[in-house]
Amino acid sequence: MNDQYDAIIVGGGHNGLTAAGYLGKAGLKTLVLERRPVVGGSVVTEEFYPGYRISTISYVVSLLQSKVIKDLELKRHGFEMIKMDGTLSICQDDYLFFNEDDEHNRKEVERFSRTDYDAIETFEDMFQSVAGVIRNQMLREPPKLDAGLSDLLSLGRIGLDVHRLTPELRHRLLQILTSSAYDLIERWFESPMIKSMYGAACFSGNYASLRQPGSAIPLFHSSIGEIDGERGAWRMVKGGMGALTQAMASFARSKGVEIRTDAPVKKIQVKNGCATGVQLESGDVIHGRCVVANTDPKRTFLTLVDSEHLDPEFAKDIKQIRMGHASWRLNLALKGLPDIRFFPSGEGPWHRSDICIFPDIQGQEANYFAAATGHFPKDPRLEITIPSTLDDTLAPPGHHVMTVLAKYYPFELAGGFSWDDAKEDAADQVIAYMTKAMPHLKELIVGRQIISPLDLEKEYGLTQADIFHGRHDLDQILSMRPHPQAAQYRTPIKNLYLCGAGTHPGGGVSGAPGHNAARRVVADLKGK
Repeated sequence: MNDQYDAIIVGGGHNGLTAAGYLGKAGLKTLVLERRPVVGGSVVTEEFYPGYRISTISYVVSLLQSKVIKDLELKRHGFEMIKMDGTLSICQDDYLFFNEDDEHNRKEVERFSRTDYDAIETFEDMFQSVAGVIRNQMLREPPKLDAGLSDLLSLGRIGLDVHRLTPELRHRLLQILTSSAYDLIERWFESPMIKSMYGAACFSGNYASLRQPGSAIPLFHSSIGEIDGERGAWRMVKGGMGALTQAMASFARSKGVEIRTDAPVKKIQVKNGCATGVQLESGDVIHGRCVVANTDPKRTFLTLVDSEHLDPEFAKDIKQIRMGHASWRLNLALKGLPDIRFFPSGEGPWHRSDICIFPDIQGQEANYFAAATGHFPKDPRLEITIPSTLDDTLAPPGHHVMTVLAKYYPFELAGGFSWDDAKEDAADQVIAYMTKAMPHLKELIVGRQIISPLDLEKEYGLTQADIFHGRHDLDQILSMRPHPQAAQYRTPIKNLYLCGAGTHPGGGVSGAPGHNAARRVVADLKGK
């Protein structure tokens, strides 16, 4: 084939589609190549059992940038968000249910501590203040470490953002970045329940002991989100998360972007140190002025690019990128709504909430060490939603769908076992664990889908089942994500760019990496 494009995007996930929308809007002839039959990557809605649809992997939005929503006209193309009723945290034999009623929330916390509610408010206010420094960098290109003039200006902007904080907040920012989550939580809170709730929040994009320095950084993940001006908010998407990426694809097509599904890329073509196109697994070669990889850095440089085109030290550094813990997904088709043991029978706002089940701080530490040695956690951390309580298009009348994200599992199992052999046992274990809070859940299940860590890697292209394309450690963010030579979306290979979650500002459904990468590509190709 002799196709010639300005830009070829490898991977039709949400960041790839975001980049495509901006490139098409800039008048560049753009092609998106997606290996699966549907675009969206991990942000898809699929039928997993006859008549039941679910957000297969990603399941809520919070980080999606308002600028991306506006620029890509997503609401005009069918994107609609649904507000949840609250958050339900279940730890061992107790719970916390938070909603928008401050007085209710205070009474909830006072069941455990008379001082922790005020501590939570002060802590969250502090986090929102210092998170503003991070939030301001979301749509900025991180500066190079070997700073030129433009990079010095970028560093100056970061410095100004930090300088605007009070001396106390600057101190707190440094504490969060360098101290352990355990020490931070112990300093602020009294109740084991509240400590465990915040400890569980540190699992996002992380794979470390809570006593490891820097393990509190993931708390920023929930602080920098903003939906319709409400900071820290989370939303579901009408029609499932796939409605978001379908809206992105619709906008991109309206700007002339071509999108091909069932088009897996085998190799990125490189000649004389310059990316020239891609070779599909079918053998077809497609030429382009540049290639933009939405794949994670390890898959991009260690699989799609032949090693002869990379400096050995650069390749070694990419190989050493630390990945997050392996998560996996359990989707359930239900013939009714499960009761939750702490509440009256029948549907309530707790069903229309983000539900998190987790062990106490000691159990969370035990989970880490179990996963690190290849074993299942005794009491896993589960993130659960029942989206059909808010969106009746997902299941037959009177029926429901439930999605469960199980975290802190090993990617490589001890004893030489494979996830292909172990995933049914893992699902049975999780369902048994959930019945402690939802006693009759098992009786309601009419179908289930298990997406193991191995499935996430093989089917969805997530290396080591890391949904964030690499941990959010202090040395794997900003100008070091994924590598100092590839942190500005360019790479050591001329005309090869990165636009996925493995670049700044990292994981989550934000669209920011795609936005930032597209801006860099447009500037380079158009000389602006």
